[in-house]
Amino acid sequence: MQFRYSPEHEELRRGIRRYFAEVADADAVRRDMATPTGWDPVTWQRLCDELELPALAVPEEYGGAGFGLVELGIALSEAGRSLLCAPLLSTSIATQALLHAGDPDAAAAHLPGLAAGTTTGTLAAREPGRPWDATPTTTAERAGDGWALSGVKDWVLDGQSAGLFVVTATTAAGTSLFLVDAGAAGLAVEALPVVDPTRQVTRVTLTGTPGVLLGADGAGAPGLARTLDAAVTLLAAEQLGVAEAALASAVDYAKQREQFGRPIGSFQAIKHKLATVLLEVEAATSAVMYAAWTADESPAELPEVASIAGLTCSEAALLAAGENVQVHGGIGFTWEHSAHLYLKRATTDRLLLRDPQEQLDRIAALAGITAHAPAQPDGAAAVDVLAGSTER
Repeated sequence: MQFRYSPEHEELRRGIRRYFAEVADADAVRRDMATPTGWDPVTWQRLCDELELPALAVPEEYGGAGFGLVELGIALSEAGRSLLCAPLLSTSIATQALLHAGDPDAAAAHLPGLAAGTTTGTLAAREPGRPWDATPTTTAERAGDGWALSGVKDWVLDGQSAGLFVVTATTAAGTSLFLVDAGAAGLAVEALPVVDPTRQVTRVTLTGTPGVLLGADGAGAPGLARTLDAAVTLLAAEQLGVAEAALASAVDYAKQREQFGRPIGSFQAIKHKLATVLLEVEAATSAVMYAAWTADESPAELPEVASIAGLTCSEAALLAAGENVQVHGGIGFTWEHSAHLYLKRATTDRLLLRDPQEQLDRIAALAGITAHAPAQPDGAAAVDVLAGSTER
């Protein structure tokens, strides 16, 4: 492969960036993040109708554009760059779950709505105090012609507005995937207090909730693993956008702000900060490009490559956002400036799906290296603390 985007990809990026500058500027972000759902349905439908972003990685036979994670990754990178408040990531992850579940009938029934944006979806996989990859303690039992699900899921993206939930549960045959409609009996959705005000996450409680089996009973683990690897890749693309925006903001301010009669960007300390961030952003760019290409062209390699991208982009986004605040000085700590929003998004994204230590352990395991237990608290605990949850 060539480590550069094609002219068509660059044109896609420019088009999305221009559009987001119109519908997702700083004022729109602050307006939308204060709404009960965290996003504007009118803006979302425009993104779906005019740019067809949720349809990018959906096959044409299901009403999509027939592209892959390379193109969808570009869209999510631009979404991260603008801190877009919309269920694009959550719906994209649900779409990946349907694509990897091995259930053509379910795909034909639900993917057209997800691609068109008339239905929003989300993945309910993580459980309180447990890693994202853990075997679910949520159970599913047969109830007549269907299934009844019972358990608790947390850190469910956009669960307060999702129309379709892809839920992991354990049956007598093993890990399985189920589709649960919003408003189903026994389904309770509770908003979680989180650090990042631009992204809403929820706790979902299922009490005998009816669900439809997705794929074969007990055969959900491989599809879930592929879905999580794709999700990590898409999240890494978003983190890259956050890092790029933070770096650009810091550089622009360093050129404008003057101290002792000259721009602060001329001082060696600021130069070193920004040069270090640039190196991390360049590494993150390469990691995202390769992970997205691998997802489309060589999926067998994706588990390791996705973890590398997730680790690299998590660190790059947090560094870039933190240094952006530092370069801006006092104004960077104010509510009125957007620097803190990028820092909060980077902080939250770093623990979403898998934290850096979990990514390192996974890379080591895939390489056949025995990983040592981390000295710091486990990632599951860190995510719960970040969300303001004490349930273990």
